[in-house]
Amino acid sequence: MPSASFSRVAESTAAIPAGEARIYFYRDYEPYESLARPALYLNGEMVGKSEPGGVSYRDVAPGAYRIKVASQGLYWHPTKTVTLAAGEVAYAKVESLASADSGEFTRDTFVVVLTAKPEAARQIAELRDVGGESR
Repeated sequence: MPSASFSRVAESTAAIPAGEARIYFYRDYEPYESLARPALYLNGEMVGKSEPGGVSYRDVAPGAYRIKVASQGLYWHPTKTVTLAAGEVAYAKVESLASADSGEFTRDTFVVVLTAKPEAARQIAELRDVGGESR
């Protein structure tokens, strides 16, 4: 059964717990790039998987977080660091760059891009909600 779009479930998404921050992870559906589900990491700890065409979130304690996505291929600056205060929200878009690989065999290459709220809200509105997860 397909998941509902994020815009349909956004109103029922739980508020950020008091004293915490939230990081949204999302990715466009690009079947010609990659349908792989690479692991997502915060400060080296796996926190989920990147779903093609999906959006999810993780509630975290305030602080600095290095956001990484597993990648077979190499690309400049594949990780991003964000520092969040209580109540703040960050949007981490996973970009597939498999077509950037010029080798004989294409490798799944992913990077994290931090996106501003207005752009992220527009981009994630119709993606599949794949669920949120608290610490």
